[in-house]
Amino acid sequence: MRVVVTGGTGRAGQWVVRELAGAGHEVVNFDVADRADLDLPGEFCRVDLTDAGKVYDALFQFRPDGICHLAANPAPSGQAQIDVFDNNVLSAHNLMQAGGDLGVARFVYASSEMATGLLTEGTVPSRVPFDESERYPSPNAYALSKYLSEVIADSLAVRYPQTAWVGLRINNVIPPDEFGRFADEWENPGLSKTNFWSYIDARDVGTAYRAALEGTSRGHEVCLIAAADTRAKRGLRELMAEYYDGYDHFAYDYEDPRSAFDCSRMQTLFGWTPTYSWRDQ
Repeated sequence: MRVVVTGGTGRAGQWVVRELAGAGHEVVNFDVADRADLDLPGEFCRVDLTDAGKVYDALFQFRPDGICHLAANPAPSGQAQIDVFDNNVLSAHNLMQAGGDLGVARFVYASSEMATGLLTEGTVPSRVPFDESERYPSPNAYALSKYLSEVIADSLAVRYPQTAWVGLRINNVIPPDEFGRFADEWENPGLSKTNFWSYIDARDVGTAYRAALEGTSRGHEVCLIAAADTRAKRGLRELMAEYYDGYDHFAYDYEDPRSAFDCSRMQTLFGWTPTYSWRDQ
């Protein structure tokens, strides 16, 4: 299958490129930066995804069978919110509409754990582990842009029923050489409380994209993806109670160190489960 990966030079995208190429797919990386030091397989095409004309030109040049969209503003803090919002929403809409017009078979895109709204200060899930049904308003421009990508896909699934759409609510991506940062958090767990001490190994982002791309779903599906365990040494029950006002709404069968994110939908639809854990490093 010929596959366009957007943002394939990025933190998570490079692992998607490697995974897909390793599985025999023909990969074309759409990005604004080419990094020779990464030695990525496949072709590279410089594309500004906020420019609809350039998106159409590039897609119809390569005519992929599938699209894996990861390109986005990677720094939701420290800059104007409107820049984050405009870049992410325009890029998603341009690429989704062009992909639909081209008639791609499958379109897998990066939503985010932030699309749940649960990373908003003071917001907690109705229970742990929680699934895709948990959704709360968020004032964060990045979170809103990612949620709107799901709304766009909902709409375009009606316009382009020949294309299967899959949104991955990706957790905090950690490359395998960066697990050492967790040590500081063990001394001060409050540093990583925002997403309930969760994470995902960058290599598992690659396998999740491959599973969704090679799947047989129809319409539009949205799935959480996260590591199976937490990034903390202390138990999640203890941490949630300490940092979230005595929180104790856990499923009866919850056991530490299981993640707060329930990824069973991804397993049911595509047979995917996370493989990597910092505990094995």
